[in-house]
Amino acid sequence: MLNFLTFLFPTTFLQANIEDEEFNLFLFTLLILGIIFVLLCLLVAIVAVILAAAILFGLIAMGALSASLLVGLNRKSFTSGFKTFVIVFSTLASGAIGAISFWILNKFVMLGNETTAIASGSIIGLLTGLLAGTLISFVIQKFTTYLKSKLPEKYKH
Repeated sequence: MLNFLTFLFPTTFLQANIEDEEFNLFLFTLLILGIIFVLLCLLVAIVAVILAAAILFGLIAMGALSASLLVGLNRKSFTSGFKTFVIVFSTLASGAIGAISFWILNKFVMLGNETTAIASGSIIGLLTGLLAGTLISFVIQKFTTYLKSKLPEKYKH
């Protein structure tokens, strides 16, 4: 009878667990990959914060943020301050992008001397930026009015 019971229940179930003390390369690889992932996420966050701080510093340095804040306070309207910010920022950014793009285009096509290319690019960029800023401000204003009209009455104030 005892032989029959040992046949039904093998003794391997009765043995104590033996500790696995050998080095597991797969788990170590997962650990290293996890550490690399965390460090990459940390690096991306640091770069994003530095970039946001640089953009904020640039906006303050070029006066776009300060001027729009003063316009908003003077007119006692958040909308006019935001509209001023959008127009000033798009004008200055498009002017810089236009100057850089015409300078690069001048390197390939040879439109003339560099100063003419940079000046014409910045003038065209400033004009298109002014037009684009006005258009973007108008679209944002109409879109927010549309969204406000879709809100239920209990959320309007």
